[in-house]
Amino acid sequence: MEILESVNNLIEKNKAKVKFANFNDETIVLAHELLNDKCQNSELFITEGMWAIPKILFNKCKVEAFIFCPECIKSESGLEAVKTFINKTKVYVISQKVLNRLTKRNDDNGIYCIVKMPEYDVNEILSKPKSVVCVLDGIEKPGNIGTILRTADATQIDLVMVVNRRAKVTNTLCVKGSMGGIFNVPIKTYASVKDCWRELTNNGYTIYLADTRAETDYFNFKYDNKVALVMGSERYGISNDWYEGNNKLLKLKMLGQCDSLNVGVATSVLLYDIKMKQLGE
Repeated sequence: MEILESVNNLIEKNKAKVKFANFNDETIVLAHELLNDKCQNSELFITEGMWAIPKILFNKCKVEAFIFCPECIKSESGLEAVKTFINKTKVYVISQKVLNRLTKRNDDNGIYCIVKMPEYDVNEILSKPKSVVCVLDGIEKPGNIGTILRTADATQIDLVMVVNRRAKVTNTLCVKGSMGGIFNVPIKTYASVKDCWRELTNNGYTIYLADTRAETDYFNFKYDNKVALVMGSERYGISNDWYEGNNKLLKLKMLGQCDSLNVGVATSVLLYDIKMKQLGE
């Protein structure tokens, strides 16, 4: 009760800075669309709950809107989040009724941030003398993309390239699955494989295709200074266009009855191998 009283007092003191929004408010409509993967704006995504707040602040991400339900804030950290964003961005207060219409997952402190995708200088990234990029070709499940972004953060991969996009990196499952990777891993989407391939080859990258039909296991490679790892879709694998170039094929040896690993798991194994070898470890 003390937390709720503090929240209400904070709202009262900052009436000019907050807006009491109903479900038809355009920002709440946008939040609903983002939560349900129905938003066509690929530059925005939404976070749910407190887990994302420290990462948003640490990475200085641009928050377009901060939405919260006072009755759902039950911790000091939630109260501090409200205090922080009241002075940083547009703040919207919603009722429990609006919250219940907004989402069925209303147990995350009733806090939402609409965040703009970070922008990066891709040309500067690709011009580095030593780097690793990961190309996601037709990955269908946003949860798998989220896992890969999480690994890309853990291994400090320089860039994730997306081609033949079948799932949005702004999908809430991807955002949550990335556990913050989406805030600081550079991502760029390409219209075609050829556009992506051209940018890689023009910048001196050696391209490695993860393919179960490859003759050479991944641990037998000594990777070059500029590496691009291509991972294919869960159902169809890597697009045929990639096989037209002089690219190298590698595989993960399967010792059991299964013929392949989940693409998120496989990508994690390969990225760690590439990065550790580049680091000389």
